[in-house]
Amino acid sequence: MELITNEIKKEILAIWDKYISENSPVLDVKGKGIENIDGKRISAIPILKVLIDEFLANKVTVSEFKTSIDSFNKQNNLWGFTSIKGQMFFNLLVKSNDTEDKLNHLKNLLINTISIPFTIDDALSRIDKLEQYCLKVFTTAPDKRKVPNPGSVGYFLSYFWQIQNHEKWPVMYSSMIAAWTDIELWKTPSSQKDSFHLFWLLNHDIKTIIEAHTKKPISNWDVEHSFWNFRGNIGHAKTISNQQNKSKEKSEPLITTISESTPIEETETLLKSNFELSDYIIPKVARLIELGNQKDKSAAAKGSEFEKLVAEIFKQLDFEVENLGQGTGRNPDAIIKFREENTAFLVDAKAYSSGYSLGIDDRAIKEYINHHCPRLQKEGYKKIGFIIVSNSFKSNFDSFINEITWDSDIKRFVLLTSEALLYLLAYKTKNKLPISSIIESIVGFGNHVTAKHIIEEYDDF
Repeated sequence: MELITNEIKKEILAIWDKYISENSPVLDVKGKGIENIDGKRISAIPILKVLIDEFLANKVTVSEFKTSIDSFNKQNNLWGFTSIKGQMFFNLLVKSNDTEDKLNHLKNLLINTISIPFTIDDALSRIDKLEQYCLKVFTTAPDKRKVPNPGSVGYFLSYFWQIQNHEKWPVMYSSMIAAWTDIELWKTPSSQKDSFHLFWLLNHDIKTIIEAHTKKPISNWDVEHSFWNFRGNIGHAKTISNQQNKSKEKSEPLITTISESTPIEETETLLKSNFELSDYIIPKVARLIELGNQKDKSAAAKGSEFEKLVAEIFKQLDFEVENLGQGTGRNPDAIIKFREENTAFLVDAKAYSSGYSLGIDDRAIKEYINHHCPRLQKEGYKKIGFIIVSNSFKSNFDSFINEITWDSDIKRFVLLTSEALLYLLAYKTKNKLPISSIIESIVGFGNHVTAKHIIEEYDDF
């Protein structure tokens, strides 16, 4: 049976021709332009092969192998392995095996499945073995956020197979599947084994279609790059028009990167997640950005509602929330806590339609810190931060933030856009993120955290 219709073949060739005609820098799996990605991969492969060969030869433990792969990819993230389905999946694989016998069993399983398959049937058998192993752990785990998700198996194994033979094995990227879904080519099978089989067949057929069109050999990487470019390019008239219509139907906010001097209305779409935001958050909190932009309400009424929504989102992120807010004196709007790690944040929510600037609030912020930090420290909270949530920020806070973190007990001061907060909640729901990962995201990106940062960290590339 033919998998690709003539209409979709035209779409594929339009995507390819657009990619070639623009001669744009190749976009990596996170939507960033990267110069000579193929050359850098060719240079990286021999180093990664050494790490893989040492593991397959039983010269290092599974924990040592995990750490060495993590270290290399953090410095050379050319395949997107630092994301959820790569390193985080690997971390949870190891972490969920808490005895020496279990780790030895996992090591033997990975040696068997990571080694390069001989045929597609062999590959499917290996995916099935690791998927069945993960399913047993996943279905019985009381907290599924702390165990490896079976849905990551296809990407995880195909990454290692491509390192060992990049001409034969494509990596099963979620971003490519999202692109194929956009052009109505993909319908998700019920298992990772079947998903990879379909992915492999479609990838082969797409290469054949483009080769017939160009009269040149087409590699797995060529296909990757063209569809990554498609996902990050708003110039494809027919398909992008369809995507925009779907987004409007679901009232999905744009994914933006916001400078401290630019209000949200003027921002440019740069990166798209692989899902619709409205599928993973409830309508009540999805109004946060719209509410912050409203101009027909009084500042007090809008501010109070905005504060409550921000507090509700942090509660859904599993923080313990102490609501303070309007009417309680000179207090931050909320204090959010995570007792297990003795971590707390003072939170101020700012419903400014034209972007929040510091203005006269610097004195109030210092008062909040001086009043609440001693109390929180007495309660045993050793790591205390400050978060301002607003749709956008239009003044430079750097000198003020430096002063606060130098002169007070505040360890991290974060400007968090409303959109970034919503995407944190969506990824928490979608990927069952533990609160510890959420805290790492909040404090790990620098002073200004946007939706782009969250998507780059958590999307299933």
